[in-house]
Amino acid sequence: MSLFALRKSQQAHFYAIKMGNGRMAQQLQKLYTRTIGIFFVMVVVTLIADYSKFGHGPETWHKIFHVLLGSAVLYYGWNTQGFWKPFSLANGAFFTYVALFGFTFPDFGGLDAFNKLDTFLHSVVGVSGLIVGSLGRFNL
Repeated sequence: MSLFALRKSQQAHFYAIKMGNGRMAQQLQKLYTRTIGIFFVMVVVTLIADYSKFGHGPETWHKIFHVLLGSAVLYYGWNTQGFWKPFSLANGAFFTYVALFGFTFPDFGGLDAFNKLDTFLHSVVGVSGLIVGSLGRFNL
């Protein structure tokens, strides 16, 4: 296979994912939704550790937010096909905004939510959500 043919094949495959009815796009959105739900619920481990070591503080609410969002995503979005794409887009947009805020105002207010590691994680969650959410068609 020539390099040109390989390139055309890759473009056709990406176009099929992006614009097609999107069985692949839908599977990626489901994977994103479930993965975010699982990892956000797993934040409960660090929530308990931080609370027992430092007590109640702003970081406690940051972690509670992640745990509650993850729980809601797992409950409502695990098998709900109509949830996956809108969640990917909305979650991606929100966490991209949080990441941009973190890059613009590093360590804002001394909150861990805006330290370098959390800002990087927020950007990965946000950008991947926007990319995955933009795949396929939006059917209401």
